Parts: sequence; C-alpha cells; structure tokens
Amino acid sequence: MPILVHMTRTPCQPGLDQRAQNRAGRADLLATSFATFERNIRDQLDRTLRPGGFNPAEDITAITVNRWPHGYAYEYNPLFDPDWDEPDQPHVVGRQPFGRITIANSDSGAGAYTDSAIDQAHRAVGEVLAIEPGHW
Repeated sequence: MPILVHMTRTPCQPGLDQRAQNRAGRADLLATSFATFERNIRDQLDRTLRPGGFNPAEDITAITVNRWPHGYAYEYNPLFDPDWDEPDQPHVVGRQPFGRITIANSDSGAGAYTDSAIDQAHRAVGEVLAIEPGHW
C-alpha cells in the first residue's frame, strides 16, 4: 500500500545564538545538493525500515525536497533580541519600498507562517497601488 512520508531536517550549530543558528541552518540547507538529500533519505529509510522488508531501490517512487530556509522567517526572541521601536525593527527596515519594488514574504513580517506571508503580500500590493502613476 503506497504511503507518503514527510521528513524534516533542522540543521543546528551548537554554541551559536538563535539568530546565528538561523543563518547557519539556512545556509546549510541551501548549500546541500539534491543528491546529498536523496542519498541521506534513502540511507535513513533503509536503516530504519529494511528489517521490515523495505528496499529503497524498489519501494521509493519519488523524493521531493523543499528547501524551506528561503521561506522560514526569523522571529524575534524577547530574551535575546533588542526591544526595537517598530520603525527600527530589521524586518520593517528591510521591506521599505525601493522605487516601484515592494517586498512581500514571511521575512518582511518576522513571522514564519503562511498568514504572515499573506499579510505582507497584502501590504506590499497596497504600497504598489499607492505609488503615483507618474512614477511608473
């Protein structure tokens, strides 16, 4: 009987603070080749499931790798991050319009969730619509 298996890899670097861990993990995921992901997935499933008759060469139909680091926003931690005034928060500074370019993603909302990305898209479209027609 076919099944879907969801696996997650969360790379960590012991000894780094949360912000540095986030950057290091993001870089690690982006630098890892698909071949490495596939080899590691097949190896892990083989070691775990072979005693039950699993054979990765025959039993794996497809592997999809989603590199979520590009969409996984850093969320501020009140224990370690400064208490910035809202206009000075890095995500607010980083999403400022540049000419006709506006920024919309979960990073621009400092929240790693779909609702944050949607809210930021709504904000960015509003910024584009507010640009005077002569500046297009």
